[in-house]
Amino acid sequence: MPNRKTLKQTITEAVLAELPHVGKPLDKIMFEWWMTATSGDSLRLSDLGDLHFKLAEIEFYQCPLKVNKKESHYSFITDLSKKIKCPYYLGVNKVEGQKAEPYIRLYDSKIAMMMTLYGDIHSYLDSIKVRK
Repeated sequence: MPNRKTLKQTITEAVLAELPHVGKPLDKIMFEWWMTATSGDSLRLSDLGDLHFKLAEIEFYQCPLKVNKKESHYSFITDLSKKIKCPYYLGVNKVEGQKAEPYIRLYDSKIAMMMTLYGDIHSYLDSIKVRK
């Protein structure tokens, strides 16, 4: 029975095809680019993964993240991992002398549009039902 490629592996190979030769094995690249390289369905990118997606000129949509005081950080990250089905990156815009502003960068126009229609990431996540 042939090995099936994971979604992360397929995405990583597609992005690598847009970059000059990286010179590392695919499994090492996957551990560097993804927050959870092998476990789970989470498509959250690491800092290095986000950098390579930008270098490959992959289209993205950046939206501000408002902190939801009712929800713990852990449950929010778990929700993102289960419900966001495209590569995404969580970051913070830091401007000296101003309050840091968190954001989410989505690498899928459909999900970005739906999030915009719902008004914010929390409302969008509440609207999604997860299949078991």
